[in-house]
Amino acid sequence: MLLCALAWTCPKLIAQSVSGTVNTYYSVSTVNTASNSVVVDNGAGLSPGELVLIIQSKGATVDATNTASFGNITALGSAGSYEFNTICNVSGNQVWLKAPFSNTYDPTGNLQLVGVPSYQSVVISAAVTATAWDPATGKGGIVAIKATDTIYLDADIDVSGQGFQGAYLVDYPTPAYNCSAATTVNQYFLGTPASGNITAGRKGEGIAAYILNEENAKGKLANGGGGGNNANSGGAGGGNYGAGGNGGKRAGESPFNCHGQNPGIGGLSLAAYGYTSGANRIFFGGGGGAGHENNAVGTPGGNGGGIIILSAPTIIGGGGRLLANGQVPSNPANSDPLQAEGDGAGGGGAGGTIILNTTTVTGAVTAQAIGAAGSNSSNGVNDCTGPGGGGGGGIVWTSGASVPAAISPSVGGGANGVVSSGSSSTAGCVGSSNGATSGAAGISQAGYVLPFSGASVCVVLASPLVSYFTGSVVDQGSLLSWGLTSSATMAGVTEFTLERSVDHLRFTVVADVPSSGDQLRYTYTDPSSPPGTTFYRLSWVDKDRVRSYSPVVALSRPMTAVDGAITLYPNPATDQLSIRLLSTTHEPVMMRVFNAQGQELAAYASPLHVGANLLSLPVRRLAPGAYFLSVEFGGRRQVRSFLVRN
Repeated sequence: MLLCALAWTCPKLIAQSVSGTVNTYYSVSTVNTASNSVVVDNGAGLSPGELVLIIQSKGATVDATNTASFGNITALGSAGSYEFNTICNVSGNQVWLKAPFSNTYDPTGNLQLVGVPSYQSVVISAAVTATAWDPATGKGGIVAIKATDTIYLDADIDVSGQGFQGAYLVDYPTPAYNCSAATTVNQYFLGTPASGNITAGRKGEGIAAYILNEENAKGKLANGGGGGNNANSGGAGGGNYGAGGNGGKRAGESPFNCHGQNPGIGGLSLAAYGYTSGANRIFFGGGGGAGHENNAVGTPGGNGGGIIILSAPTIIGGGGRLLANGQVPSNPANSDPLQAEGDGAGGGGAGGTIILNTTTVTGAVTAQAIGAAGSNSSNGVNDCTGPGGGGGGGIVWTSGASVPAAISPSVGGGANGVVSSGSSSTAGCVGSSNGATSGAAGISQAGYVLPFSGASVCVVLASPLVSYFTGSVVDQGSLLSWGLTSSATMAGVTEFTLERSVDHLRFTVVADVPSSGDQLRYTYTDPSSPPGTTFYRLSWVDKDRVRSYSPVVALSRPMTAVDGAITLYPNPATDQLSIRLLSTTHEPVMMRVFNAQGQELAAYASPLHVGANLLSLPVRRLAPGAYFLSVEFGGRRQVRSFLVRN
C-alpha cells in the first residue's frame, strides 16, 4: 500500500485532520482581576492547560441625539479588546488563567472565552466553520487555530455571515400604519410604534448595544447600518475597516403618494479604532440595516463576516480558502429572495477580519473579507422603492514586514443595490441606485503581533478531596500515588482519571482508576512513560458533576541510550500512532515507513523543535500487520517496530 506519492507532501501524514466546528464558546459573566479568573456560563468542557481566546465584541458608547451625529462613537470602551491566555485551573464555572490580563474587560459588552485547539501540525481536510455569532448569548463567530509547526489549508475556513447580525424585518401594514404624503419621516432613531405613519426599518448590529426605543430609523449604530425610513426607503450597509454604503430613496411616486426620502446611513468605518500595533483591537463585520417594509416583501439587513485567527510558523495553501465575507440580504418568502419586491431593500453585511500570525506562507492562499452587496429593489405600478447600500470591506492582517506574496487578499466593499426591472410605467428608474452607495474598501496589511503575555501567575488550587498527588520513576515506568482526605464514595466520585502530557498543554488519558469504597490510598504505574520530562495529573467528577483537577506532577526519566530518543504509542495501534521524539536542536527529521517485507511505503520530512516533539501518524488505512518506522535526525538512525490491528 502506497501511503504517499511525493515525499515533500508526506509530512501531512503525521498531522491531525480536522473539519466542522473546532472551537468551543463560553459566555463570560464575571471578570475578577484580583484572582485572575472569569466565570463562564458552563465550564464543563474546559480543562487546565487549554489555550483560550478572550474577546469582547461590544461596549462602545454612541451619540444618542436625534441628529446626524446619532450612532457616532463617543467612547470605544473595551469593544474589540482581546488576548490569548492559558487555563490554569477550573472549578465549576470559574476559570483561573495562567497569565495576568493585558486588557480591561466589561462582561456587559458581550465578552466571550473561546477554546482554541492547539496542534503540532494540522490539516484542514474539510470545511471548518464557527458557531454563528449569537447576540443573545454573546458568543460565537470566531475560528481560531494554533499549530506549533504547520497548518495545511486543504479546505475552506468559512465564517462568512457569522459576525454581527443584519437587522430583521418589521412589517408596518396599512392599516394600522398608513403612510402619508404630508408626513416626512426624517428621524435618526425611532422605536416600534403601535400604529401611525412614523415608522422605519431596524438598524443593523454593531459594536454598540441597541438603545431601548431607538432601535429603528436611518441613523447608523456605530458600524451597524441604519434602517430605511417610511416609506419604502432602503437600509444601509454595515461597516468594518471600510464604511458601509447608504441606502437608496424611493423614487417615481406622485406628489399624492407616500415619500421615502430618508434611507439608512452607512455603518461607520472602524479603521480609527483598532487594527494597529498600538491599538490592537479587532471587530466583526457590522450588520446591514433593513429596508422599510409595509407589504411583507422587503429584505432585511445582511449579516457581517466573522473572525479567523490562524497562528503557526508555516501555513501551506492546498486549495482551501479563508472566507470572512459579509452576507447579501435575503428574504426567502420573495419570488427572488435577493430582491425587495415592492418594499425597501436591505443593506449588505460588512466583511469580517482575517489574521495570519505566521512567518512562512507557501502555496496559494485566498483570503476574502469582502463587504456584501446591498439588495436590489423593484419598480412597481406607481414608483420605485429604495435599494440597499453595500457593506464595507474587512481586513486581512498578517505578521511580518509585508503581506506574503502567496496570499491573495480581497477586501473590497459591496456594490449598492439598484432598481430591477418590473412594471413598464416606471421604467425610467430601472437600473438606478436612487442614491444608494457602495461600501468602502477594507485593507490588507502586515505588522500583526499576537497579543499573548508570557508572564505567569498560575497557582494550582488545593483540592478538598485529594490530600497529595506524587510520582516517582521506577524500573517498571512511572509510579503515581495519591491520597484522599475523605471517602471518594461520599463525594460521589466513581473513578479517577490519570492523564499524561509531554508539553504541559495537551493531556491524554492514561487510565481510569475506579474508586473503591472507603479506600484512601491509591497507586498506579504507567508502564509506557517515555524518557524526558512527562507531566501527570488527576481529574475526577463529583456528585454535583463538577470536574476537578489535582496539581500537575513532572517526572523526568533520563535518556541513557540513543534508543531512548524515540517512543511509539499505543502499540499496537488502530487509528493513530503517536511518535514522541526528544531533540536538542531545531532540525528536520526524516521518517520512512516499511512493511514487514522491507518495502518502503513512504518517506517524509518534518521540522523538530528543541525538547519533546509529539507527532501523530494516521494508520487507519494500513492493513493489519507488522510495520517498521525508520527515524533519522541528529546524525543517527533509529528503527522501531509497530503493529496495526483492526
